[in-house]
Amino acid sequence: MSVDRSNGNAEFKPVMGMRQVLAIAIAAISPTTSVFLVYGAGLDSAGTGVFWAFIIGACIAISMAFCYAELGSMFPGAGGAYTIVRRALGKPLGFVAVLLFLVLGVVVTASILVASSTYLNSLVPQIPVNWAAVAMMAIVTWFSLERIGAASWIAMVMLIIELAVILVFIVISFAGDSHSIAFIFNPQTLNTHGAVTGVSFTAMMAAVVPALFAFNGYDWPLYFAEETREPRRVLPRAVMIAVFTSVVVEVLAVVASTLAIPNFATAMKSSAPLTYIAQSVAGPVGATILIIGVIIAMFDTGLSGNLAYARIYLDSARNGSWPGPINRFFGSMNRHNVPKWGFVFLGVGNALLCYFTSLNNLITFTGVIIVTIYLLIAISAIVTRFRARSNERPFRMPIWPIPPIIAIIGVVIALTQQASGDIIKTGVIVVVALLYWVAYLRMKEEKQTESVTVSTEI
Repeated sequence: MSVDRSNGNAEFKPVMGMRQVLAIAIAAISPTTSVFLVYGAGLDSAGTGVFWAFIIGACIAISMAFCYAELGSMFPGAGGAYTIVRRALGKPLGFVAVLLFLVLGVVVTASILVASSTYLNSLVPQIPVNWAAVAMMAIVTWFSLERIGAASWIAMVMLIIELAVILVFIVISFAGDSHSIAFIFNPQTLNTHGAVTGVSFTAMMAAVVPALFAFNGYDWPLYFAEETREPRRVLPRAVMIAVFTSVVVEVLAVVASTLAIPNFATAMKSSAPLTYIAQSVAGPVGATILIIGVIIAMFDTGLSGNLAYARIYLDSARNGSWPGPINRFFGSMNRHNVPKWGFVFLGVGNALLCYFTSLNNLITFTGVIIVTIYLLIAISAIVTRFRARSNERPFRMPIWPIPPIIAIIGVVIALTQQASGDIIKTGVIVVVALLYWVAYLRMKEEKQTESVTVSTEI
């Protein structure tokens, strides 16, 4: 398979098998990172209803995984979700997906590395959070520019460490339970006066988007379709194994940590409730070891997540989504057969966000972008059943059409409960993408069509 490193027609080499692709996917989800990153936001929104937010989020995530697995087996490509939306819903919405991923790529890794640096700062206060995050981003970029085989093995080793960390945390949290199971089956929170009160459905749904952020990443195998042997067979299996692994581990972690809360009021007021819980159940030394594992896990998530975005940009460049110089920029590959300038772009963009922004701002905005992409994928799953009936489907989702319907209803309800500012910002991205399509890409396509027609007539 040839590699054109100059004009955006670059191709990848199929060098990975099931284990490597699955390791990248689970590392991108990172149950350890996910729980420690979003549990506090979920607890703040829904109190002990964070458990139900994760259960609702798990139903949506599994439904989405069925959609991704079926569509990924039909339309394998380095663009992953972008390739799917473009093939299923057309080029305009395909470009919407690209622009959402362009923004997501310079937000997600930054949010994870800022979180990792925050935990590092809790152990070593002399290390500044933002500068540590920038340094981590530089290392992530360096690893990303290496061969995908080497990067996947690094992800796999770190994944083993982080799974050990989260499983130990689950065991010691269950062992140190301070409450009965009724504590999570009767959701409660604190009102503005500090008194315990029930949790509304609206508050619970507001916590669903952070939960979806926690489960996100099971679609990651699709972005390595062109670097995986037998992708139509391997990728759907990897998607489903990844989502079920993340759901089981993360729900267990949420249940264990919630039941282990020693003092509910203190946990609700804490800026890092899981650190508070870990110190209570494992002691200072145990909590320190646990936090070191969390830092490693978050770095692994940043690396694994970062690996996919430059591949999406490269696929968009191969499809001529940008002006010529930008297509050449994103389409350029290095001697290790990876999209070099795409990773440099991600490195600079994430480094700037690591330095200049806060964790909470990144998480909420990221969650809204992710569920918007979910909405496009779920709609694609329905549309292809009617428009592409004759297409080969190596994987067919069970209980059709329930999965995409669950996903669409859940995503729409969750979106209505998010901050208006995040929804507006995401809406602006969608509008800009559509305007760009109308003003540039459609005209470019029409000119190319006219040129072909004239050449044919001559």
